[in-house]
Amino acid sequence: MTQMFKLGTASWIEGATERRAMVTPLPSDPSRLVDLHRVEQVRLAKLGEGRAEALADALVPPSLRQVLEAGPRALQRLRQTLAYAEKWIRLGELPDFLALPSTLVRMLPCLPRPVVLRRGDGTHLDRLAIQGPGGILGTLPQPTLAMVGLHRGAGVAGWCLALENVTGAVLGGWLVLSYPQEGSMIELRCGSHHRRIPLDTWNGLDMPEPRAAEVVILPAPKLRPLPELVSGSDFSIVAPFDSLFLRLGPDIPHLTVQ
Repeated sequence: MTQMFKLGTASWIEGATERRAMVTPLPSDPSRLVDLHRVEQVRLAKLGEGRAEALADALVPPSLRQVLEAGPRALQRLRQTLAYAEKWIRLGELPDFLALPSTLVRMLPCLPRPVVLRRGDGTHLDRLAIQGPGGILGTLPQPTLAMVGLHRGAGVAGWCLALENVTGAVLGGWLVLSYPQEGSMIELRCGSHHRRIPLDTWNGLDMPEPRAAEVVILPAPKLRPLPELVSGSDFSIVAPFDSLFLRLGPDIPHLTVQ
């Protein structure tokens, strides 16, 4: 089965500085995350481009938001850059500074600063109040998907895990560019208990087309609280393309055990 193409935003320490960049799993070794921008810089330099860094900024920018604003051709360029990284692996060894072990990076929300954050009914949430993996949820978890827009009427770029969170949202670390296969599930887990939501739940929704780098939170099915989910509990949201580990805040209203 072909591996899903997915994109995320990660940060890691390099010497005395922190780097933040768009990454994707290396298909031949998903435990390594490819810094696509840097791979493109190296590729262009090897081709003899005199301004490889500036050209890479335009063709494969380090920011996922910039890619979404550039449109479908930019996404295709990412696939070509990833194919080059795989070719490099076959010919030798891809250096760690181009494909880091996942244990050395911190995954952020896939799109940390969207242009707009809203619900499917058009009401807005605070686009600056976004958390990602490891975040703290201030309300009962009701998992759903968010769709992310692409440039110039190209429709949806992809989907990510999402939960509303008071005035903002929690977004998963991965934006998957193809809708997960039929029959897949999102699973809410806490301790030995779980609740499942079929991904088919959102098929056929009539939703306004999102703009470039706009995040639209889809309606969340109402789930009964898990017996082990209490204030301060760790819990997870698991889908075929992502696993999102979170914690419930200390003062959650209307928390009832059933």
